Amino acid sequence: MDKKIRRPAAALTRRDLLRVLGSGAAAAAIPTLPKIARADSARADVVVVGAGFAGLTAARTLNRAGKNVIVLEARNRVGGRVKAGKIAGLPVDVGGMWVGPTQTRLLELIKEYGLHLVPELDKGKNILEVNKRRFVAEGQALGWDKQTEAEYERVIKQVDLLSKQLPLAAPWTMPRAEEYDTMSADEWFRTSTRNALIIEILRGLVRGIFTADAHQISFLFFLFYIRSGDNFDALASLGGDSAQAWTVQETMHQVAIKMAAELDGKIIFETPVRAISQDDNGVVVESMKGSWSADEVIVAVPLPLSVRIQYQPPLPAERDILAQHMPMGSVIKYWVAYEKPFWRDTGFNGIVISSDPPSNLVCADLTPPSGSPGLLIGFIEGSNAMKWTGHPIEERKKAIVDRFVSFFGPQAAHPIDYEDQDWPSDPWSRGCYVASMAPGIMTTVGKTIRQPFGRIHWAGTETSERWMGYIDGAIRSGDRVAAEIMALKK
Repeated sequence: MDKKIRRPAAALTRRDLLRVLGSGAAAAAIPTLPKIARADSARADVVVVGAGFAGLTAARTLNRAGKNVIVLEARNRVGGRVKAGKIAGLPVDVGGMWVGPTQTRLLELIKEYGLHLVPELDKGKNILEVNKRRFVAEGQALGWDKQTEAEYERVIKQVDLLSKQLPLAAPWTMPRAEEYDTMSADEWFRTSTRNALIIEILRGLVRGIFTADAHQISFLFFLFYIRSGDNFDALASLGGDSAQAWTVQETMHQVAIKMAAELDGKIIFETPVRAISQDDNGVVVESMKGSWSADEVIVAVPLPLSVRIQYQPPLPAERDILAQHMPMGSVIKYWVAYEKPFWRDTGFNGIVISSDPPSNLVCADLTPPSGSPGLLIGFIEGSNAMKWTGHPIEERKKAIVDRFVSFFGPQAAHPIDYEDQDWPSDPWSRGCYVASMAPGIMTTVGKTIRQPFGRIHWAGTETSERWMGYIDGAIRSGDRVAAEIMALKK
């Protein structure tokens, strides 16, 4: 069999694409498309599909540059995987909420809109649970014996050294890329240390960072993700200089609200896109509410959902394969409110990390600066979330509160409120925080993740080289795709 990979259609220019589709073997394989009719009453220069941070960033940039932009959003709100909720009467984020010091694009927006950062509490005693054994330590320490701590640090140092060999723009070109891509992160952990305690905590941390299990993701993709977000400790820690350094006092969702305010009248809600067609005249984006024609379209929805849209001409096979093998992570985020942060009375900072089900990040303290109510947040991740998604919220509440009691004592049995967000059940996300590449995907079809297909351009945190999987990555992807469109020669 000829193993030569054909040149992907996405690598063609727009005119090349339409010329190829209209001639020779391609014309026999794909039906000739009718010319797309212009609908002047629903006309834009650019249509953006999705009003998450990626879509809002691209639309805002193009709008400021004088482009006529329309944003089509399936939900009745903006923000995508960043969503507002309430606990004990207070507004909170039930989706993405943290920001770190090198997430500069998000920090710029927070500053631009006059919002305020609140440091994540990390001072005090934390609890680490591995294989039902519990360790108590101060700050970011793990509480292990010196030999185990040294072995853990050796493994993490090796991860960081390998990740630094990886070029962010082309991770598939790093030394031994195919070897690392064909093994899972879990395989690498098991060959890199014999310490069962370390293997289990690494598995738990992967669930916490990727909302997927270590055996599900490529080790090469794991290295890329670590490099994209600085280093392993930046992703695995809370407070300090980590990716979880601050939250936004007014909620992170307010950043999306303020971005959307600049696009007043240009965002159309409850309008899921069903089909996108393109020809030499432009694109037509179809929904149950009607059709919009444009010169270009930006698809800024989660990668696995993007291929549920019907495309004409069809997407290149590589793009579809990528989506099939890059599923969304699974996570349920919960908030638990108490009259006061009682755990602080005994010197605890509220941080509990566990390798045992159902949660890796069992809880962290997000009590407001006023000191009341006491708020703990946590996450059910990966395969654990698959088991709990769709269950009644009262069942999840009981499981979480029982866990809190086991860590903090009987006072934890009496919350004044509980809320959670079941992200796998959300029809317009089908998971959170990020889609991850399975073994063997990055070195074969991974390079198509940012390649335009004719007039169709791809945005979303999964397409970002820097801070992939985070809000900052989504913003950077919006910057990239807006620049991509502005650079087109008309």
